[in-house]
Amino acid sequence: MYTESRIYDIINTGLSKVQDKLSCLTENSFLLSNLDNILIIFVCLSFVVSIFCGNSATAPFLCLTAIFYILTLFFKKGAGIKLNTSSLFLLLYFVTAIISTINSTMPKQSVIGLSKTILYLLFFCGVMQYFRLNRNKIIIASSLIAVCVSFETIVAFLQNYFDVLSAATWQDTTNLNPELVLTRVYGTLKPSNPNLLGGYFIVAVPFLWMFTALSFADGKKLLSAVGLLFSVLSVGAIFMTGCRGAYMALFVMLVVLAFAFLQICKVHYKNIYDFINTKKYVILGAIASVGVALMICVPKISHRILSIFAMRNDSSTSFRMNVYNSSIQMFQDNFLMGIGCGNKVFREIYGLYMLSGFDALSAYSVFLETAVESGIFALIFYILFLFFLIKHAVQKFYGSSDLKEKIILTMCVTAVCGVIVHGFVDTVYFRPQIQLVFWLAVAMIYSYSDELEKQKN
Repeated sequence: MYTESRIYDIINTGLSKVQDKLSCLTENSFLLSNLDNILIIFVCLSFVVSIFCGNSATAPFLCLTAIFYILTLFFKKGAGIKLNTSSLFLLLYFVTAIISTINSTMPKQSVIGLSKTILYLLFFCGVMQYFRLNRNKIIIASSLIAVCVSFETIVAFLQNYFDVLSAATWQDTTNLNPELVLTRVYGTLKPSNPNLLGGYFIVAVPFLWMFTALSFADGKKLLSAVGLLFSVLSVGAIFMTGCRGAYMALFVMLVVLAFAFLQICKVHYKNIYDFINTKKYVILGAIASVGVALMICVPKISHRILSIFAMRNDSSTSFRMNVYNSSIQMFQDNFLMGIGCGNKVFREIYGLYMLSGFDALSAYSVFLETAVESGIFALIFYILFLFFLIKHAVQKFYGSSDLKEKIILTMCVTAVCGVIVHGFVDTVYFRPQIQLVFWLAVAMIYSYSDELEKQKN
């Protein structure tokens, strides 16, 4: 339920009074009367710019989104601050990050890292508030992400079959048959990194699935057919990235998707559910057969998947294990407060712990990175934020009778679960391309779980 707070009541009451007093300015100003429209424009531009440009080009759009979000708090009727259980832990995580920055032995570098966190959270707050007041516009943002993913899918196939830089192999070939070397695609994302593209697909592909399912639910056969085609191709593109963390995340996402699909069919498509229930063993056997056939027919992919379990026999895995060991030592020595926010701080402190020849920019694990940067409490708060976020989404899923709501919640939870799994073995999560889409999914979940909270109260 919503966390009762006298402080938040005072803040929202104050904002309401300010909005009333400034209403005359809003009515006579084109800019102030269209803050919502301007906000969503900069949000959409942030998504598009992020897939073509680096951090420096995306930052101004994030800043403008943050500015217009703050303006809506003062000029937009009904705008305010809400705090539920999940967002409470997100706030506590942010507070611990601030404390870690103050306590850091490298405060200037840590402030830079904290400023990025602030920008992402303000972006999230802006998107969340917009969807709370404009629920019907969710489809616009999800469709834009679907278009971006489709574009990256086309680029991935072109890179794989026609022209790709030799640096994109990104694979240990020391003891590998040349015929098994996988050409790893990286799309248009900056920096050019197959793992980054894999992480982007993991968080963004569910929005393509959402677009396809919503089109089917609306009876738009052509759009749903196009969406289905790109949905299948996008899964193939994930394998082309060669990102093993993305492979693991994709497996979990498909399990979540299959479970939700069964629950939706049970309520909304009874005939399909009955067919699946009676033929479940045949269907499972067919899926397993297709999986085995793909493994046999595409040895490059199957070898890449099996290398997940190679441990020290794979140079990339062995390297990360060394980084994990050093990062755990860093965490043990900075258990409560962490070392400070951002990769600049990590890079400097890591030099004191690393094994010779195993330099690293991060801990290669979102959860380990969080613990190292901001301490044990930040890690606990972040995990609790994710737990209650998914819990709220599941409760709303079962409490809703609206098919479209269930589709949107399913895909958003699928995206969040994918990021969680991928985050165990990589830190590309901290890149804007992934962060922005992740917070979009979280904002969509909040916009629907809010309604559940109101019904409870």
